[in-house]
Amino acid sequence: MVKVCLDTVGYAGYFYDGEPLTLEECVTRAAKFGFDGVGVWAHRPIGFPMDIDKDRRKQLVELAADLGVKFAAIEAITDFKRSDHVLTPRQEKEILFVKECCQLAQDLGCPIVRIFAGFIGYFRYVGSDLGYGNTSMWNTRTIEVAKEEDVLIEWEFAKAGIRECATIAADYGVTLALQNHPPLTNNTEETIEMVEEINHPNLKIGLDLPLFESQDKEFIWETVKRVGKERMVDTHLIGIKPLRGPSGVYGFKEVVPWEGQENWIEFFKACNAIGYEGYFAHEQCSPVFLKGHKKATIEEFDRRYKETLEWVKKVFADIDAGVL
Repeated sequence: MVKVCLDTVGYAGYFYDGEPLTLEECVTRAAKFGFDGVGVWAHRPIGFPMDIDKDRRKQLVELAADLGVKFAAIEAITDFKRSDHVLTPRQEKEILFVKECCQLAQDLGCPIVRIFAGFIGYFRYVGSDLGYGNTSMWNTRTIEVAKEEDVLIEWEFAKAGIRECATIAADYGVTLALQNHPPLTNNTEETIEMVEEINHPNLKIGLDLPLFESQDKEFIWETVKRVGKERMVDTHLIGIKPLRGPSGVYGFKEVVPWEGQENWIEFFKACNAIGYEGYFAHEQCSPVFLKGHKKATIEEFDRRYKETLEWVKKVFADIDAGVL
């Protein structure tokens, strides 16, 4: 049976006009809407580990149990790339953060901590129109830029940090889910390569359809099968709709999944076929504007969470019944 969780990033107050919710309020809302689980946004103002002491963690576990929901994942944003200066070793801080997330996951009875190899809010790199290839803009451009040795340096540096975090995760009995998110892991293939090269039993894959290189049926099935049941431990539901103008696509906006460009039906079928047992986490992590160019309210986010849950349950019921 399909399991759907509410990713609490949507209630952090970043993207609607209103105050953020507490983690307790998010858990209560998820149960009220009928979600099976909760994805804990591991950052302020929702679920930064250092803000949640042991007593509160115990109370959260009791609240979730009383309401019949589980903690599905700790949703961490990480960036294992090199620092801008040798005296500001960012990766060391990321490793400490992941350790705290793993401790929180253990205390909440949560099996997964989602991570990124690197992070960039928008997928087009600064300098991509100036002749910089791949990730080479991270280093000073020279006449040797075509060699792109900095790409390999970044890759190996991040790989070492993620490997260390996977070992930490093992100590806490949780699994890291590396999401197929740019940069570094610029596509699903590179995400698979990173996981295969690290080759640690506590590092798996968070496979998100909107980040696939293609939405063709054959590509979706091939990718899901290649990742497989043993490595796919996390996935998110979100719809992306391209914004088009005279010069082509000039941007994107977030919509409910069935209004986006994603081929969800084939993805769901493929996940069923490999026996995926994890949650489908509905996230809302972009600004939402309503008609009249007004910023969305929390009620709009409520509506999207509820309608997405209903849609996913119906689609899976139709798949199970052989209708789709």
